[in-house]
Amino acid sequence: MQNLNKIFFTILTIVSVNSYACDVCGCGSTNNNNFTNLLGGNYVGFTYNYMYFQYKQGSFSNVPMAKDDVNTISITAQYHITNRIQINANVPYKFNHRQKASGDIHTSGMGDIMVYGLMNVLNTDSNHVLKIGAGIKLPTGTFDLQNSSLNQTSAAQLGTGSLDVLLPIKYGYHYNNLSVVLSAMYFIKGTNSDEFKFGNQTQVNTSISYGISLKNKVVISPIAGIGYDHFLASERYDIKDHRTSGTMYNANIGVQLETKRIVVGLNTQLPIKQNLIDNEVVFKNGVGLYTYWKF
Repeated sequence: MQNLNKIFFTILTIVSVNSYACDVCGCGSTNNNNFTNLLGGNYVGFTYNYMYFQYKQGSFSNVPMAKDDVNTISITAQYHITNRIQINANVPYKFNHRQKASGDIHTSGMGDIMVYGLMNVLNTDSNHVLKIGAGIKLPTGTFDLQNSSLNQTSAAQLGTGSLDVLLPIKYGYHYNNLSVVLSAMYFIKGTNSDEFKFGNQTQVNTSISYGISLKNKVVISPIAGIGYDHFLASERYDIKDHRTSGTMYNANIGVQLETKRIVVGLNTQLPIKQNLIDNEVVFKNGVGLYTYWKF
């Protein structure tokens, strides 16, 4: 009887409201600083990521567009246990703002902490680097079920509320001053305490950079690349909301300045092609800033 009540409640929820639990618009939003994801050695630093979305406030074609500003400040770190094995961690803090006709929404707090390990499977003297690994995303960010069901995900959610598994792989090729990087991460989302499950996510990023040596061993690198995200449908009580599946293709353009101890970078994201919530949610642009101290 309890299971029947759960099924009835879920069907009623899907029929009566727009369930727009889209992970890219909320706790899954990241303007990843992928350009440093094969940075050698050990480092600790800060990143700032901003993403701007618009979405339709209703089902009619002439309804006004609402606006979402998703901001994330993170402490990031990398430490090599050996010359082949490394540990990476990301501790995010989010502060988001949604502007809509019925009133603005502000939310802030800890996001989901990520920890993962990588192992280089190629010869360390090679120009090629191939790293594979695994990790977890902890449910340290707050998940709000009510806001998830009211199309308030992007500005309201701070985390998935679930323990998620991460499967990263990174490849890099370096020749003189030229670097080519390909990275991918597969997120296996868990079910949280509200029986809600975000769809599994595939994230792929490519970049090419060229280091220009300046005085005092300073290197400046213009960088360009393409990012891809694919989201499977979210579900509750094993009932999927297929509208929440989607894809994004973005162009990444940036520049990085590196000294012996300090790395500083800036990048921007511009949409190429996307389909989020049947094109009712639109990613407009994003900006990333980062700085690392190498030790």
